[in-house]
Parts: sequence; C-alpha cells; structure tokens
Amino acid sequence: MKKNGSYFSITLLVLVLSLLIGGILSLIIGLRYDEFIWISPYITILDSISLGIAVLLSLYFTRYLAARSKSAILMLLLSFGLMLGAGMITFITFFFLNPTAFFYSDNRTVTYLLINLLFFISINIITSGFVIFQQTVLEKEKALNEEKGLKTQMELKLLASKINPHFLFNSLNLMVSLLSQPDKAETALINLSEILRYQLDFSDAQTVSLGSELSVVEKYLSIQQMRFGEKLTYQVDCHTEAQIPPMIIQPLVENCIKHNIDFTEHLHIDLKITNENGQVVITILDSQAILNPAMLDKGVGLTVTRRRVEYLGGIFLIKNGGIEISFKS
Repeated sequence: MKKNGSYFSITLLVLVLSLLIGGILSLIIGLRYDEFIWISPYITILDSISLGIAVLLSLYFTRYLAARSKSAILMLLLSFGLMLGAGMITFITFFFLNPTAFFYSDNRTVTYLLINLLFFISINIITSGFVIFQQTVLEKEKALNEEKGLKTQMELKLLASKINPHFLFNSLNLMVSLLSQPDKAETALINLSEILRYQLDFSDAQTVSLGSELSVVEKYLSIQQMRFGEKLTYQVDCHTEAQIPPMIIQPLVENCIKHNIDFTEHLHIDLKITNENGQVVITILDSQAILNPAMLDKGVGLTVTRRRVEYLGGIFLIKNGGIEISFKS
C-alpha cells in the first residue's frame, strides 16, 4: 500500500513539473518575438503531459531493464524512442489542428514543440543515466556483500574447525587415563562419541538450541569430573531458552580446567545463562578467577571463541576474572 502511494506521488510530481516546465518554455518563446503571442494552452498541456508520461515510462522501463540487462545503450535507445514518440504525438495532433503552420518559418508553436522536446529528451537522458548508474552501484554492492558474507562464513568454519582437533586431543588423553577403570572409561567414551556426533551434525549450523549446547557441555564436564574426581565440581544454572552458535560454551569451560586444575586443590566452575533485556548472557566463572585480557591471545580455545562471538555480532567480555558473552535473543 505504501509503495503504491509512493508511485502515485512520483507520478503526480513528474506531471506537475512537466506542466510547469512547458508553461515556462511557452512563455519564454512567446516573449522572444516582437509581438507577444501566447502559445495555445491546449498544445502546451498536451505536449507537456505526453512528454511527462514518456519520462515516467522511460524511468520505469529503464529501472526494470537495468536489473535484468547489462546493455546501457539498449536502455538509452528505448528512453530516446519513448520521448521521440511522445513528441511525435503532439506534432501530429498540432498538424491536424493547424496543417498550414509547418509552412511558416516563424511559427512560435512549432519552435516551442521542438525546444520542449529537446529539453525533455535532455532531462530524460540525465535521469535514465542516473538510474543505470544507481543500478550498477547497487549490483556491485550486492556482489561485494555476497562475497563478504561468503568470506565470513568460511572464516567462521575455519575458526570452528580449529576447536575440534584441540578438544579431541585433550579427550584422547583423558581416555588413556581412564583405561584402568572400564566402567568410567565406557561412560566417558559414550559421552565423547555423543559430543563428536554433535560437532559433526551441527558443524554447518549457524545456531543451535541452548538446551542442545548445554547437554554437550554437561557431557564434557562429566568426562572431566571422572578424571579429576572431587577436585572438580561444577554448577549449571540456566533460566532461559534461546538459539546460540554451536560449540561456543564448551571451549570456555575447557579453558577454565586446562589453565587452573593443576594449580589448585579444588576447582569449581559456575555456568550461568540468563536473558537480560533481550540479550542472552552466558557467564563462565571458575573459583580461581584469574582470567585477564592479556590471556586472550595465549589459548587457542579462548582466542578462537572470542573471534567467533565477535564475527557473529555478539559481545565477549572478561569480567571479575571470568568470561561473559552475550547475543541478541
């Protein structure tokens, strides 16, 4: 509805301007002669309306063709043909009304019709050229945005793929340490296989449910708790449902264990997810709380996850020795 209203406004504006231009030109041409003779208003109105409609049709067809054809010459020829056709309609009409006028060299109306036609052709060439230029710029911007989008997707996949071997390497070490405890090793192996299946199934997904992501994180924490026993405890506190990028939380939890477990008698990890003012806020805080911005480029999991969060429009912060990431819900 709004689009139709916009077209109507543009049409009305072009026709009013056409009448205004035609009236001014007829006045100027009439004044150029020794005796002022007002050019017939019927001819002025007919010529201006015809040329105004031709300008509108030319703009419409130029915009239509510009999105489908690369030939600027074809579009300009079509515009010129429309304007010439509109001008010929007025000439033929005038000839039938006054057939002897073309035999007099000083006829004001013929002069007016020629000058008005040339004036409108000039305007139409300028406007059509602008439409073609605008469409060309839009096409280039569209191609650039598509290329940028593909590049971003490739970079995100590259970043995500860096996590997989890192996580797998740590998990295989864990399997070795549990070989002396078959029951725990079997449970850990099942959890590991489900984590790897999750990575394979959702490697191309842009988002996953928060429940799916937390299920994988808890499997990972369960595996690590089997290894470290009472030395490691954790609590998961979630009060919302949302869609988040896959494999975002697990590398951060892994980072807590990797950099702290050997330097404390007991490590506790708190994972809290809330929804605050339309933002999903994920907080990962361990009992050591020693994380600082200088550590961002030292660990693979932490660095890669930060870059993924920022690529996807999220916010990555280090607060109170822990990590807070947020996405629009």
